[in-house]
Order: sequence, then C-alpha cells, then structure tokens
Amino acid sequence: MIVKTAPCAGVGVLFALIPLSLAHADPATVALPDITVTADRVEEPASRSGSSLTIVPAEQIDKYGIAGVADALREVPGLDVVDSGGAGSLTTVNLRGGGAGHTLVMIDGVRIGDPTFPDGSLDFGNLSAVNIERIEVLRGPQSALYGSDAMGGVINIITRKGAKTPQRSVTIEAGSYGTISARASLSGGDDLWTYSLGVNLFHADGFPRYGYRINRPIVIGDGVTPLPTLPRADPTDKGGVGGRFSYRASDIATIDFGFNLQSNALRYDNPFATMPSDVFNSYNHSKAFIADGFVKATIDPWNGLWKHQFTVFGNVTKRDSWETEGCFDANFNPFNCKSGFQGGRFGGEYQGDANFGSFGALTYGARTETETATTSQDPNPNDGSFTPISARQITNSLFAEYRYTAFERLDLTAGGRVDAIQGGSTFTSGRATAAYRFEETGTKARASYGTGAKAPTLFQRFSLFGTAGLQPETNWGYDFGIDQKILGDRATVSATFFSSDYKNLIGFANLPACSPAQILNGGGCYFNVNRARTQGVEVSMDASIVPDTLRAKASYTYTDTRDLVTRLQMLRVPYHKGSFSVTYDPTPRLEIEPRVLLVGAAFDNNTTTFQRVTLSPYAKFDLLARYKINANLSAFGRIDNLTDARYEEVYNYGTAGRGFYAGVNYTW
Repeated sequence: MIVKTAPCAGVGVLFALIPLSLAHADPATVALPDITVTADRVEEPASRSGSSLTIVPAEQIDKYGIAGVADALREVPGLDVVDSGGAGSLTTVNLRGGGAGHTLVMIDGVRIGDPTFPDGSLDFGNLSAVNIERIEVLRGPQSALYGSDAMGGVINIITRKGAKTPQRSVTIEAGSYGTISARASLSGGDDLWTYSLGVNLFHADGFPRYGYRINRPIVIGDGVTPLPTLPRADPTDKGGVGGRFSYRASDIATIDFGFNLQSNALRYDNPFATMPSDVFNSYNHSKAFIADGFVKATIDPWNGLWKHQFTVFGNVTKRDSWETEGCFDANFNPFNCKSGFQGGRFGGEYQGDANFGSFGALTYGARTETETATTSQDPNPNDGSFTPISARQITNSLFAEYRYTAFERLDLTAGGRVDAIQGGSTFTSGRATAAYRFEETGTKARASYGTGAKAPTLFQRFSLFGTAGLQPETNWGYDFGIDQKILGDRATVSATFFSSDYKNLIGFANLPACSPAQILNGGGCYFNVNRARTQGVEVSMDASIVPDTLRAKASYTYTDTRDLVTRLQMLRVPYHKGSFSVTYDPTPRLEIEPRVLLVGAAFDNNTTTFQRVTLSPYAKFDLLARYKINANLSAFGRIDNLTDARYEEVYNYGTAGRGFYAGVNYTW
C-alpha cells in the first residue's frame, strides 16, 4: 500500500538547468565517497566497480535527524520508500520495482530481515540512525554475492569505526507533532584498540495514522460505517544503541566485533475493525525489538596476498502487537488479542581473498545460516482456530568471485554461488560485471548481468497457509550505464538502463491444491504462481557549481514494473520519481539547503472495497539550514513539507503536514 512518483516535466526542467549552471562554475572538486565494500565483498574504489552503486554518506544521513534511516534513502535512484502513517509505522523499501522481500538489508554485513514476516522483509520503521558511517545501495540481482533475498539489490548499513583521535558528539532536536530526540556518539582508541559507540532516543506524539489529512469519505472494516472522529495523536517511542570495536591481536591478526540494539513502541489504528470504537482504541499498540551482532577474525599473514576472515553472527527480531478484533475463534467471532512473533538467524562464514597481482584476485567462501520463527497468541481459544509456527531451516552456501583488470582500464568480475536448504531446495546464482575507464575524458562505461533467487520464507512454508514444497523465486537481470565527469572532477552525471524478469513469484491464491482449512480460514494458500518484468532508467547528478559556495544534486527514475499475467503495473511502484536539492553556503558558517521530492501517480488497493485505486502525484518541498556558532557548537533547523502538500504513500494513511524542527549539536 504505497505511493511515489514524479512528474516528468518537472524533472526534465531540473536536468535542463544543470549544464547552464555548470557552464558558469569555477573549477572545484566534488567530495564523493569513493570506497565500497559491498559491490564485490572487498574494499575497493567505487570507480572500478561495474555495478550500479550509490553511497549515502553520514553527513547526508545526519541532516535528516529525527526522520531516521528510511528518509535518507528517498533520493537514491531506483529506490522507493513507503511508510504507513508517520514515525515508527510500518515502512518498506524496494529496489527497481521488486518487492520489499527482494531487497537484502544488512548492518555491517549481517542480514537483519524479519523471518516472521510473510516475505521476510525488514520494517525500516523500527530502525534508528545509530552511529552510521555510510549506507551502500547496490542495485540489480546480487544473489551470487549474498544469497537469498538479494534479487533486487542490497542495502548495507555500515557503522562507524573508531580511530586513535577521540571524538564525542551530542545532538538534541525538537519540533512539530510533539517530537523530541537526542543522539550521542563516542569514539577513540590506541595502538591496539579502537571503539565507536552511539545511542539514539526518540519520541513523537505523532498524528492519527489512518485517515489523517484525507479529504474523502472513509469507511471502516464493515464497508459501511463512516470512520469515527480521529484521535489527537498516535505516539511513538523508539531508540537504538550500537557499538563497533577492533582489537589488533598481532601484526597479522585483528578481531572486530559489533552490536546493534533497536526498539520501537507505538500506537496504531485498526481500520479493519467492524466496531467504530475499536478503530482508534488505545488497545491497538505494538512493541518491536531487534538485536544483531558479529565477531570477525581477520588473518593476513602475507600482507594482502592471501587473507582469511572468519565471522560468526546472529540477530533476533521480536514483535508483539495488541489489536482489537485481531483474532477469530472457530466460529469466526472476533476478539481482542495479543499476537507474538519471534524470528532469529545465527551462523558462521569463512571468506578468503587471494591476490594474484597482474593475474587478478579471487574471493571465495562458505557460509551456514539457521533461521527460526515462532508465533503465539494470547488468549488462545484452543479450538483449532490458531495454529502456531515453530519452524527452522538451515541454508549452507558456497560462493566465489574472480576479478581481473585488463589493459589497466577494463575491470571485470565473474562469480557464482550455490545455496542448499536442508530439507528443501538447492538453487544457484551467477553474476558478471564490466567497467571500462576512459581516463582522458573522465568517462566510465559499465554493465552487469546477474541471476537472483529468494528461498521461500518460514511463514510461506510452515504457517496455516503455507506450502512446504514451495520453490525459490528467481530472476535474471542486467543493466548498463555511463558515469561522466564534467569539467574536470567537479561534477558527475550517471545514467543507467536496467531490466529484470521474475519467475516463480510466491503469491497467495485459492487453488485446488489448497486444503479445506486454508480456504476456510484465509481463502487460499501460498504457491509459485506469478511472473513479472521490471525495466527502467536511472539518472543522477552531483555537482559543485561554485567552489565552497553552491552545490547541486538531482536524480530521476523511470520504472515500468508489470505483472506478466494481468499486464498491469505492479502496486506501490510509481512510473516516475525525481529529486533536486541545492546546498548554498553564503558564509563559511552558514549552510542553506532547499530540496524537492517529485513523485508521480502510482497504484494501490483500497483494502475495504478491494478495488484498485490511483494515488495522485505530489511535490514535497523541504528547507534545511545549519549555522556553525563556533568550532564545537552548531545550530540547525528544518521545515518539512514547506507547502503543506497533502499526499499518500499508502491508501487512506496520512502523511505529515508542514513541520518545524530545530536543534543543536556539540562536538569535541
């Protein structure tokens, strides 16, 4: 249930103005991140990667402040973010029109999707921006590198590493909708140890998640009764704490370990209730907790010629929700209940990196991962109306990738992976990339091809509606593009065409093979029934127009995602989306940044009438400013949705109006 799209004309005008601005600019260097660890599982210059890659630096994430991780990703080409009712609410992210479950999300390389979700995806509404150094977004099928779930791409959230020089920072921010947040970080080290710690606390009174600023009649779950009077607010309390440590055990060995703890408690609305008093009842609330961590030993006895990494990892997701009319007995009588969900992953991985000098380099490894999922209900009538899940599956994997540079300009990679689920299916995936650098003209031509796969989730296999023999979802896709530097290194324009075909997509259907209990209780079961195709264009620009004074960024994405059975555009994927921002520094102490997000029309479902609906296009303007009071103290402010635009990302779910936020940061 989502929306995001951008009028073509507006985006076209923005890009038409870019060359005119650059023509009058003085030489300068655009400060862009140039190191990636996600593209090929090793640290390397991004300029040598043939993959479609975007790196979101800490500075950009920090500017969004209380908005969190998801909003910092909205300007990434090919990426859509959808939230269902403001801070803390269910928020999904997808890449290139794939489903949310087709995007692999990691923190420091540890997969953090929720095994108890039907599609195994991550709810970004539960995340806080804790101690983040950068976010790397890798688009296109990446299962050859990362296995299941990476069909659309990978989002890797990389936390800060410590350094010998100690650094401390405290930020306090407050604003509209009863919002207040506090963030703090601490880092330092010596010749043997480095450490980095961060904490984030957040509260918002918020606004009613369902029906807020919607100017049309809305009915509740019975399909007839009008929506009752909205409450004053739906509050959210969330926070996170994380740390990353490194110990130099010897000249050839280091040990790294890190952890992240995230929690989210909120009140939500139940539009499916048939009693008006139940829709906005304060009984409707949820709590979520996510914990993840890793320990990695790196042994490098030959100074990079043959390096070994041994990693153990784990994460747990626990969710509890209390909902009016949320459960049904055997006679289909509704009652209020608490539903519990707990999922986990743990395992180990070995990765070897061999450097053959002029003959290339090889990365290879093995991995084992165990997933678990359990569900509960309170009260449980014990009449057969509730079937709990208590399931696990083990996946063992082998992977390898070879990298070679020819003629000192052509960077090539080729790799593959085998994933075997114990008691389930075995699937393979492959990937190849190429990048050619024309150093004289500042041009890089790149292309990639890959296949992807997603194992069926524990919910899809073992829930009441599950089918144990489901096959993995699969896809194949390619992209090709150009990165062009303009007038030296002070501007870069990138353009990419992409295409991908999906098969064996798991859908929910009423089929003859479904059991009577599945049809009676939910109307169907899970089966491999769907096919889809997605293709489009991604364009981005980053430029320094006037050195140290004026910078500009822009992006545009066109996405055509089709269900190959119905021939309809897939839900929640706009055809057009664009963004444009200008950062102006009139003095060395003051920074002003206006932004616009342009989102065109998209399709969604009306969940009360079961009809397909169109969500209107919109333009959202934001204005940010920061003033450096002295070497340690800065003040900042932000106006979100400056024009008070009314729009929806999920049908009938509200979005914030004009909001004012301000804060201070002290660093020493």
